[in-house]
Amino acid sequence: MSKKYTYIKQGLKDDGFNPKVWWFVLVVVSLLGSSLYVIDNFTVVDVNAELTSVGGDVFLKYFFIVVAVERAAAVFVGISRSQNTVDWALRIKRISEVLAKENPSKSILRQVYTREHRLVATLEQAEIIGQITSVSEDADEQDYLGYLTSAKHAYEFQKGSFDSITKLYVSRIVFFAGIVLATLGLSVFGDLFSTIVLESKVQTWFLRVSDILITGGLLGGGSAGLNAMATKMSDFLNKN
Repeated sequence: MSKKYTYIKQGLKDDGFNPKVWWFVLVVVSLLGSSLYVIDNFTVVDVNAELTSVGGDVFLKYFFIVVAVERAAAVFVGISRSQNTVDWALRIKRISEVLAKENPSKSILRQVYTREHRLVATLEQAEIIGQITSVSEDADEQDYLGYLTSAKHAYEFQKGSFDSITKLYVSRIVFFAGIVLATLGLSVFGDLFSTIVLESKVQTWFLRVSDILITGGLLGGGSAGLNAMATKMSDFLNKN
C-alpha cells in the first residue's frame, strides 16, 4: 500500500503536544506576566479612543494588504505548481465525462480503462496513489465502471492533497511576509492601542514582539479569515 495512505491507520492519531504541557506553559506565562507588574513599571495599555470611528478604515487597510500579499504569494507558488493542478483536474474531468454518460458501451469503457490503467500503473509504481485492483479481459461494464470510479476517487484525493500543500506554501509565504512588514513598522497594536511606547522597556519589548507575531499571523490567515471576521462583526451589529 502507498505511503500516501498511512492516514488509514495513523491519520486520526494525535501527535501534538500533551495538553498538560500546554497548561504548564500557560500557568508559567501567567505567573511570569503577573510578577512583572510587581518588579517592573508595567502599565495598563489603553485602547485607542477613536477605534470605534476609525475601525472600518483599519479593517480596510489590513484587508487590502492581506489580499495583495496573498495574491502575490499565490502567483509565486503557482508558477511552479499550477501545471500539476491542471493535470489532475483534466484526469478527473475525462473520467467524469465517461461516468456521466447513460449506459456507455463496453467498447468505450474498455478504451478508457486501457488508457487510465497505464497511467494508474505509473502512479502506483511511483507510490503517488494507492493500488487499484485491475480488471480482467472478460470483465463486464460494471467492473469497468467500478475501476474508473476508483481511479477518479484516487485522482480527487491526490488533487485535494496537492491543493492543501499549495495552500500551506501560500500561508507560509504570507506569514513570513507579514513578519517582515510588521518588523518594518506595520502594527496591529498601533491601530488598536493608544500607544505601545511605554516607560517599561520590558513591556514595550513584549508588546512589540507580540505585535510582530500577531500581525504576521493576521496576514498569514489570508483573506478568508478577514472575511469571516467581517461577516461575524456585521451580524453582531445587525442584531443590535
